[in-house]
Amino acid sequence: MLCLILGSLITSIPNAHAEGFVYSFDFSPKSPDMVPFGKIEMVSSIDISEQLTTINNQIYLPDAPQIVVFNTSIPKSIITNVQVMYQDANSSWNEVGITFDPDVANARFSLDTEGKKGLDGYRFTLNYTVNTSSIYTLKPNTLLSFEYFLINKLGESDNASINLTLPKGFKPLNNTGWRVQDERFIYSAQISKASGSFYTIFNTDNDYSGSLESLKQEISNLRQDNAKLSETILELQRSVESYKVENQNLTTEIENLNDRLLNAEEERKTSERISNNFWQFSWGLTILLPILLLFFAELRTKSVITSTQLLISSIVGTFVIFLILYILFIT
Repeated sequence: MLCLILGSLITSIPNAHAEGFVYSFDFSPKSPDMVPFGKIEMVSSIDISEQLTTINNQIYLPDAPQIVVFNTSIPKSIITNVQVMYQDANSSWNEVGITFDPDVANARFSLDTEGKKGLDGYRFTLNYTVNTSSIYTLKPNTLLSFEYFLINKLGESDNASINLTLPKGFKPLNNTGWRVQDERFIYSAQISKASGSFYTIFNTDNDYSGSLESLKQEISNLRQDNAKLSETILELQRSVESYKVENQNLTTEIENLNDRLLNAEEERKTSERISNNFWQFSWGLTILLPILLLFFAELRTKSVITSTQLLISSIVGTFVIFLILYILFIT
């Protein structure tokens, strides 16, 4: 599953009095060849209050790879608190310490799932807390927008929903499907499997004619930026694949070169052995043949052997010495 990283885009247009916050979330195996998740069940709850905004993601997975990468578009710099928990086989919730990826500006981290499986699968809770002032200016006569993207592609058996609670005193432009609880508007709905997104506009004043068009334009700009970012990520992925192929080719060439070097070393050792043996063979002939001939000549001088026997003995002796030295040093 391809993991797309969308940056958190927080905009403020003072002249038009319109602000928007785009929040995206996804999780994926660290490596594409890892075990897939199977069915996904997820609930994202966003509570926007005057002081703090909390974002809670509850996830159930029947199966999971050993390493899961969780990624959100929220910049690390504005997060005041993060809590990651899992439910164990005893149905107890346990907190896990996490470290954000230092190579990216947004809140991304990896989680080792070993030993974290519950009775019927894996259950995780991810809580992020930010100061509301870092994403919105809650003031009258200002249009505010909230847009949510679930990057994971949902299958037919998957289920994802969202709960959004607006600050006290704020109301959606279109309150169809909303309910009021403790003087706050709350919306709950299933996330579309086709788009994986949710979008709403809210404010404190109905006098929004001057800012509505500006907000729509800003939202359009945000979506264009998201599309450009997606294209950039795809280009980077293609570059990585090209690098992998090139690296594999270089690895193959290095292996071939190592093989040639090993063969050359073996040939050098063989050549040295043959040269050394031939040197010993030559010196053996040089030393032993004169001694043999002198020995036979001495026998002839003392009339122990005849001239014919001397000739035959010299020939036979030379052949025997040659044969012995050949067997010892050449073969």
